[in-house]
Amino acid sequence: MAQKGILISVEGIDGTGKTTQVRLLKEWLDKRGKDAVALKEPTQGRYGREIARLASSGGLKDPRKELELFMLDRMEDVKENILPALEAGKVVIMDRYYLSNIAYQGARGLDPMKIKEENEKFSPVPDLIIILDIDPRLSMARVNARKGVVGHFENEAYLRRVREIFLRIGESPNAVVIDASGPVEEVHRKIVEAIEKRLNI
Repeated sequence: MAQKGILISVEGIDGTGKTTQVRLLKEWLDKRGKDAVALKEPTQGRYGREIARLASSGGLKDPRKELELFMLDRMEDVKENILPALEAGKVVIMDRYYLSNIAYQGARGLDPMKIKEENEKFSPVPDLIIILDIDPRLSMARVNARKGVVGHFENEAYLRRVREIFLRIGESPNAVVIDASGPVEEVHRKIVEAIEKRLNI
């Protein structure tokens, strides 16, 4: 029997550099000879594509419907990708997982604890949750720069609510909060230090 794998979830508000840090973490694990796989949610599956389509058209008005689509997408991801990789003893790195639903849909008025309970009925709980944290004003500046937009901060109040929930998640025993406002290399070093301290990798 292959040893059970390790599940790491990288979370945070938009603009924290999650995708870059997931890539760097996978490269670090590869160099250490670990069998690592990086997955992203929403996925490119049918429900993930529907989430992307609705988001781009402004069609995700109902947070409950939004959550339902995310959970359908996640059920497929867990069954087809996450569990098989863990059962094969791999290190699975998630670029967003159900913790993002807790924060984002929780900030839209749904009960964060209920979101957690509903997801954990079928989703394996991460061995380590990495919360990348930055001030929403910096977050929006980064996102707007990436999109070529200047001075649009209409989402800042919402992101502050999202951030508050992420910081509460960061108080969990299996979570760590990392300041993501510094250089990419510095953030990566802090992530590696947290993993070496918390996990047997």
